[in-house]
Amino acid sequence: MLSQSACNYLMESLVKSKHYELAFSVYSRMTHAGVLPSFISLSGVIDGFVFSKKPQLALGVLGLIFKRGFIVGVYNINVILKGLCRNKEVYGALDLFNRMKKNNISPDTVSYNTVINGLCREKRLEKAVNLLVEMEGSNCEPNSFTYCILMDGLCKDGGVEEAMRLLGEMKRKGLEVDVVVYSTLISGFCSKGCLDRGTTLFDEMLEKGFIDKAMELWKHIHKLGFVPSSTTYSVMIDGFCKMQMLNFAKGLFSRMKISGLSPTLFDYNTLLASLCKESSLEQARRLFQEMKKSNCEPDTISFNIMIDGALKAGDIQSAKELLNNMHQMGLTPDAYTYSSFINRLSKLGQMEEAKGAFDSMIASGIAPDNHIYDSLIKGFGLNDEIEEVINLLRQMADMGVILDVDITNSILTFLCNSAEHLDVMELLPNFSSESSGGKSISCDELLMKIQKSNPKLQISAA
Repeated sequence: MLSQSACNYLMESLVKSKHYELAFSVYSRMTHAGVLPSFISLSGVIDGFVFSKKPQLALGVLGLIFKRGFIVGVYNINVILKGLCRNKEVYGALDLFNRMKKNNISPDTVSYNTVINGLCREKRLEKAVNLLVEMEGSNCEPNSFTYCILMDGLCKDGGVEEAMRLLGEMKRKGLEVDVVVYSTLISGFCSKGCLDRGTTLFDEMLEKGFIDKAMELWKHIHKLGFVPSSTTYSVMIDGFCKMQMLNFAKGLFSRMKISGLSPTLFDYNTLLASLCKESSLEQARRLFQEMKKSNCEPDTISFNIMIDGALKAGDIQSAKELLNNMHQMGLTPDAYTYSSFINRLSKLGQMEEAKGAFDSMIASGIAPDNHIYDSLIKGFGLNDEIEEVINLLRQMADMGVILDVDITNSILTFLCNSAEHLDVMELLPNFSSESSGGKSISCDELLMKIQKSNPKLQISAA
């Protein structure tokens, strides 16, 4: 005689290991021998029949589960719904979907999505949209996948306007609009010949950062007659530069010009910055010259990019020539221009020139930040110029500069290395553990500490 517990254990094990044919055989012998399968065994048989593309047999097992008085869960129904829809038996799925509600089994998001997907595949779009409305009226909110399924079905059937309405609904609900949604709508518009609207959505997709996926879509929609706009090119060039895919960015830049579109100032600056960042200074120079010859004149940002690139490459002379060109074009150097010169010259120990740039910055009415002061102090430190540091501190005190941790450390490091007769411990500010940056100290305070440590220097805050 067959043991009920042994048979059920065997059934469950076979289903878990996906040996469905063997599980069906055991199930058949159990039923013929009058051995009752457990709920878990019957659920497993349903999984097996659906996996084997026999959803009608799965329905029969579901009937047995109801007959045995077991409580049927939404999971069991969803498995069969999926099997029926996959077999294109969408009316059978709808019938089961309605019966589950009559049996007080509330459909969940998976239930709705499965049936909506089946209806869309069979082009029963009106019924699919009605199910979405029903879903919204129940306690089961549609998710991004629900909308994506419907929009895909509508676009394939030419209902792009209705799909756009659903996109608006998604946004109002705060649901994530992913690359699949954009791809679906863009392809739909391009297939229908609405290239302008497809371009607008493509640009929106790029602005959301879907650059890598955009290239795959680019190839597809080009065949449908998609014509990228200047904005499309700009966003893609910027995106590829940010992703450090410079070759792709350069390729798009060239294609943009070939297509008859003029690169904007933003496009040139974006590419110049990436070329300089990758130390491709010669390519950047050629692009800069091309820019000057076109109808797109360089601005302060363009010059700053080139000056910074030249300085980092150690080409001080070229950087100075660029600064002169900048003045000749009537452009005014900004804080970044001066900062680039001061920082680089200070690192090279060329302090006369660094100080000259600093004086020009002050004369222009631009207030230096702590980073610039820090660079100068370190530069003077390289030349062991203690008087220059003290004079700079006086100037900083006049301007009410508050020293942060980094600049204070630079000053103390310089004093430790350059003035053994100073009691550096007396100069140390007290830092608070309550703040991440520590307590700041003013230049006046530091000057007073230096005076107290070594009265022979005879210094004071101005």
